[in-house]
Amino acid sequence: MTRTQLPEIHNSETRQALAEAALVVLGNWGVAPAKQVELLGLANAALLSQGQPLPDDPRVLERASHLLGIERALKRRYPGDPATRHGWLMLPAVRLGGQPPLRVMLDGVEGIKRVRSLLETRASSRTRRT
Repeated sequence: MTRTQLPEIHNSETRQALAEAALVVLGNWGVAPAKQVELLGLANAALLSQGQPLPDDPRVLERASHLLGIERALKRRYPGDPATRHGWLMLPAVRLGGQPPLRVMLDGVEGIKRVRSLLETRASSRTRRT
């Protein structure tokens, strides 16, 4: 097992809570179950069963963490506007080469990180201007 700054993430209850949070976010985004499996980097759909913890796999846990980070950044960017927040993922983005953020995220963990970085960079630049 890889050591992390948050060793409790490896316990079953924490991984179950992370799975539930990720599934709510992905469901709210309108992501189909097959694409949810792909975004989380799971080997098969059976690992995405309701009530089951995410596998104790650092790659899966990293993806789930980034996806929740994207949702937090979207909430800061579009507070009180879930339709716009979730729609943003489907619209072409100039800074992503004209691709929708969801499409970029489906390219793998690097795409997920790229979208998160884009959102967090924009949020921090807006904070500095005020």
